[in-house]
Amino acid sequence: MAKVQGMKEKLHMPLYDAFLVPSGETFGTVMNRRDPRVLRFFVDVQNRTRLETNLQASGVLPSLNSFEARAMRVVISSLPGADVQTGEALFLAEFIYNSVTSLIVGEKVMIEMPTFYFPSGAGVSPGPGTGAAVHNHGEPNPLSTFRFAEPVTIEPQQNFRVEIMFPHEAPEVVKTAKGPLRVWCVLDGYMTRDVQ
Repeated sequence: MAKVQGMKEKLHMPLYDAFLVPSGETFGTVMNRRDPRVLRFFVDVQNRTRLETNLQASGVLPSLNSFEARAMRVVISSLPGADVQTGEALFLAEFIYNSVTSLIVGEKVMIEMPTFYFPSGAGVSPGPGTGAAVHNHGEPNPLSTFRFAEPVTIEPQQNFRVEIMFPHEAPEVVKTAKGPLRVWCVLDGYMTRDVQ
């Protein structure tokens, strides 16, 4: 399909990427294959499923698109086989209170805060009267996320990434967590692209 010269469209299109711990492996084992202290998002998107990322190329937007990041969130899936009251809650707490999340555009840090500052705004909540407990990183509401005071602009062909770093290494309860497990980073905002 040909693009229309000089015309652009702006659409709400979140960008997301995930760190995956496959079934039968531990978080620490997978993390040690790359960097034992840092999870990097949006930098290695080849051979990934749509559940794991919606980027087509590592660290850059497709074609000559630009992006205005308006919100950022960190979403952590539930732990299979973990006791919800203790195991899952402890993993989540140790993860968000012992790590720092940074958005880097170009090689400039746009924001850097402890991970608890970026609630997920996603998750499963039990219905009233079920008695079930589900732990979420924040309220499961898309409006309950960190929002930038001013949009962070990612220009066409500009490198960007998000890093989650464990300054004192990942806590033991995080390293020993078993998959399947995913940690997503989501940049919510507006994509500007050519009209086709």
